[in-house]
Formats: sequence, C-alpha cells, structure tokens
Amino acid sequence: MIKKLRERNIHLLVLVFFTGLFLGINLSFRLKAEEPSYGYLDYFHQAYQIISAEYVEKIDAKKVFYGAIKGMLQALGDPFSRFLNEEDFAELKEETTGKFVGIGVEITARDGEIVVISPIDETPAMRAGLRAGDVITSVNGVEIKNKTVAEIVKLIKGIPNTKVSLVVKREAVDEPLSFEIEREPIKLESVRYDIFKDQNVGYIKVKVFGSETPREIEKALNAMNEKAVDRLIVDLRWNPGGQLDKSITIANYFLEKDTLIVSTRGREGTDSFAEYKAKNDPLFRGKLVVLVNKGSASASEIFSGAMRDNGRAKLVGEKTFGKGSVQKVYNLSESIGMAVTVAKYYTPSGVSIHGTGIVPDIPVEMDGFSEKERPMINRVYREKLVEEFVRNHRAYTAQSRKEFIDFLAAKDIKISEKNAYFILKSEIGKYSKQPVFDLEFDTQLKTALDVVNAAR
Repeated sequence: MIKKLRERNIHLLVLVFFTGLFLGINLSFRLKAEEPSYGYLDYFHQAYQIISAEYVEKIDAKKVFYGAIKGMLQALGDPFSRFLNEEDFAELKEETTGKFVGIGVEITARDGEIVVISPIDETPAMRAGLRAGDVITSVNGVEIKNKTVAEIVKLIKGIPNTKVSLVVKREAVDEPLSFEIEREPIKLESVRYDIFKDQNVGYIKVKVFGSETPREIEKALNAMNEKAVDRLIVDLRWNPGGQLDKSITIANYFLEKDTLIVSTRGREGTDSFAEYKAKNDPLFRGKLVVLVNKGSASASEIFSGAMRDNGRAKLVGEKTFGKGSVQKVYNLSESIGMAVTVAKYYTPSGVSIHGTGIVPDIPVEMDGFSEKERPMINRVYREKLVEEFVRNHRAYTAQSRKEFIDFLAAKDIKISEKNAYFILKSEIGKYSKQPVFDLEFDTQLKTALDVVNAAR
C-alpha cells in the first residue's frame, strides 16, 4: 500500500482505515491508443446505445457508467484497484485526519476469500480476538461470497456504538467463530515505547505507519539516546502498513546516508522506476532486531526488508504477509476517482515480496494450542466460558488464575495451566490499557531479547 515518495498510497482498512493517503490533485496519465482498443470502445458505445434506447425501463446513466468503470477495474483481478464513487472519495479524504470510525481491521481478497491482514492494536477488532489470517465468511448474517473488498468494507462500517456481527474461519480451529464487535471512533496511537531497564534494551512498538509516526519514533529514539540505550527491538507484528514515505523516513533513522531503502517498478517495458535512499545520517546506530509476523504487511515489509538487506538488523518471528504493490489515486472529477495499482516495490536486494512475504532470519512461531487440547479450547470459545468468568474477575492475579482452573474443571474442561492462563489474561486484557510489553507468553519477544543481547 504504497505510492511514490511524493504520492500517497492506499490500502483497504475496515474502520474504514485506508493506510494509504488521499492525493487531492489531478495526476497525469497516458492512454495508449492501441488499435484493438478502438474496436472494444465501439462495442461499449453500441452496448450503451442499445441499453439507453431499448431497455424496458428508463435507465440511470450515472449508475450505468459507474458500473462500467467499476467492472473494468474488477476485471483486473486486483483487490487494490477500485472505483471510488462520491461516498468513497469523501470518506478517503476524511480519513486522512487519522481519526476513524469502525472496528480497526484491515482486509484483502486472496484466492477468492476475504482475509484479515491484521487487526490494529487496541482497537475493537483486536480486543474482540480477530487474528491475521482469519477468513471472513459472513457479516451481519450476510454471506460474502463473490463480494468485493469494498462491498465488505461497507457492510462492516456503521454508526459509532452500534455492533457488527462477523463469522470467520480460522486455521486449526474446527468450527466457525462468531464475533460481535462494537464500532467506535478510533484515534490511532501509532507508537509506544519503553526500556527493559534490567537489560538496558529499548523497545518500540509501531502499530501503523501514519502521518505522525516519524515524529513519534524520533521522540522515542531521542529518549533511547538520552539513556545511552545501545540495543533496540522494533516490533512490527500486526502492523498492516501505511504510507510509503513514512516508512522511508523511519528507515532513514537507522541507515547511513545514501543507503538504498526501497525501489518501485511499473509495468515491464516502461521507464517507471524509482529508487529511494536515506537522505540523512541515522538517529540510532545501536544493535537492532525487528519483530515481524503474518500480520506485518506493506510499509512494515519495506522497513523490514531495508533493515535486513542492508545488514542493519536481524528479523525475528514469522513470515510476513506479502503486500508489495503500489496504488495511485486518480481524480476523475472533483468528487469521484479510482485507485489503480501502478507498480510493485522491491527490497534493496531486488526482491519483490508481493504474494510471498519475507522469511525472518530467525523463525519463531507464536505459541499455539496442541492438537490434543484443541477440542477443549474450541469449547471454551464456542460456549463463551472465559467471557462468563471474566464478568466477575477483572484482575489477572494468582487467585483469579486458580479460580479459573477450578471454573473450567467444573465444566469438565481440562487444559494445561499455561493455556488456561493465556486465555484468561487475553480476555482480561481487553478491558484495560496494557503495558508496552509483556514477556509472560511472548516467546517471539523473548527470542528477540536473546538475539539483541547476543549482538553486544
């Protein structure tokens, strides 16, 4: 979800949060006058004349032409190229403020299914328990097969404080999962940071690459430098991306001047090629580890690829999502437009990660549930037992952990203490602001700490 450095890119976030940014100027483009196109345009003109003259009812010309434009873009088979009608265009402009209304999840189309790229931290979607890789099968009881991403976005959006019901399929879970999520106004805090004081290791969590993210990260790095922190973990897990230029700016904070960060290439045979390099000396020169997972996409992958390919950082975690195409927004008028994929981006080593993702240097899977315990855990979620328990237990303490084990046992559910504690803590965590980091169940972060400390 990206664009050239001086252009804003667009992604489809359900909030609605498009992590690209609206470009409110008319962009020039070239229409190639290829001979076959004239014949097809004749067909189009004839079809419209027949419909206009012969259709049994009076036609709505605007609706017909909007549908034609929409159909052309859908025929590309690219979920990121789409028509923006008046409503879509106005929403896109409004969303550049960084304030959104929705549930806080980004989706895409993949292999004919609507897939969650990532829920955004501390949003209704994350609190409800949606995960990267979840496949949405229905919204408010409406089956979404054969619907576009834009159509699904409209179904999920709504008035603040109303609820939307989602049904999803999840890998390794036998039965569909149902979620009822309350929409709310969301102002994203894109960066949180702290220091592992006993180890003098810095930690920066980047939730999304937004307009304020460079300023926030600069503030965090200055705080690290003031405390002489010489080792740092940048956590991009569940970060669905954002603005290409912000990702480039932030990469500049860690790379030496003139180091290649990313390049973009358009259609083969054109001269559409651009390279983006660090323009300034870095703000932080200490040891660096970057945490990624399957919810790390787009601008997150640009940053991760730049750090890894330039030998600046080790990547720890899981393979990233693989979203590496560039969208540009074209104004068709003052009130309508279209977003078109115009290029792909390439990491400094010349690799396109679109559709493949980045494999980390040190793969570490998130802790999961064993096959043996999965039926019992499915029952916990299906019967909403943890929600029932947490109604009267809002603190995660030794006492509440013991009572939760007893509660499950009374329901004839036997799972490991570790899994029971994880489920309980995850549910309780939905109702209060969480610490910047928590090592209790985070094997990936523990590994990142080991890696960055070993680099001393």
